[in-house]
Amino acid sequence: MTQPVNTAAPDAAWLGDSLLTWSQSIRNGYIRAFVIFALHETGVFETLRRRGAMTSAELAEACGVNAHLLDGVLHFLLHADVVLAKDDGRFRLTKRGAEWLFADSVLAMSFGAVGAYASILHELVPCLRNQKRYGVDFVRPGDLLAKGSYYTGKGNYDWIVAELKRLGVARVADLGCGLGDVLVGFCRLDARLEGVGIDIASGALQAAAERVRDEDLAHRIMLVQGDVTRPESFAAATANVDAFHGLMVFHEFLRDGEQALVEIFERMKALFPGRYLIVGEFDRLSDAEFQAMPLAERIHPLFYQHVIHPLTWQGLPMEKERWLRLFGRAGLTLLKVEDRFRFRLVEYVLRF
Repeated sequence: MTQPVNTAAPDAAWLGDSLLTWSQSIRNGYIRAFVIFALHETGVFETLRRRGAMTSAELAEACGVNAHLLDGVLHFLLHADVVLAKDDGRFRLTKRGAEWLFADSVLAMSFGAVGAYASILHELVPCLRNQKRYGVDFVRPGDLLAKGSYYTGKGNYDWIVAELKRLGVARVADLGCGLGDVLVGFCRLDARLEGVGIDIASGALQAAAERVRDEDLAHRIMLVQGDVTRPESFAAATANVDAFHGLMVFHEFLRDGEQALVEIFERMKALFPGRYLIVGEFDRLSDAEFQAMPLAERIHPLFYQHVIHPLTWQGLPMEKERWLRLFGRAGLTLLKVEDRFRFRLVEYVLRF
């Protein structure tokens, strides 16, 4: 017999202790999520951080946005949040705003959860009714997903680059490179490191090429179109790499079952014997683990595990123990596991 879940209302004050506070916290959170994302994406917050207090008209001109609309959302945020203040008609970031708005966790949420994945909630009703399906009728915007993923994973970069140095890796291939942020980050941390970025989306590769040029790294980073599910599609371009890296990439192929991912790893092992593979993936929580967490700490992993993945028909993220078993089935040699990172990311260092 299964144990009951959530038999007592957790953290009621955090959710709101009356119908009024509960219902209006929903309204406030919904609006603020989109406003904060929009003001990040249009550069409004960055302009305030860089230039200081400005009127809405001055901000609109500086950022190339509509002044009437901007004035409205700035006033909403002024009175519904703690991140903005206004003096003599000029808006400025508060101390909390300057700190919190640019935290990695908030940027990951804005570009990833809101920017990239708003579509799955906009389309939830027709999807529940089987009238629409993600991947057929609509998809997430890849550029915003790449931005969100960058802020989710960048806290691991120092550790990964240290591992690459320890293993003697001079050239690393990033699988599902998106906008190239991972390789740019790695190359900034290690002046001798070179990289190959692999992605199936030509649009992402074009944007990544611009980023690489802007960072003056074109002599160290090569970008190649390839399909991670078909390692032979990038085998020639990675013939001289020492290691492969995949951050939050491989779980997506679990939509076809664990055996499909085992076979991808087996094909990579046959093509790249002896090379290293560093995999970063989310560690799935059980009901009991969720219930043991304070409610505010549950929301991010709940959204990732029980909203993003089911609604996009991706393979559900797995527990660390299942990842280890899967690597074993594929015949990979496990060298190290590190699980002390934020966002419940676990890094696995393996060898083909």
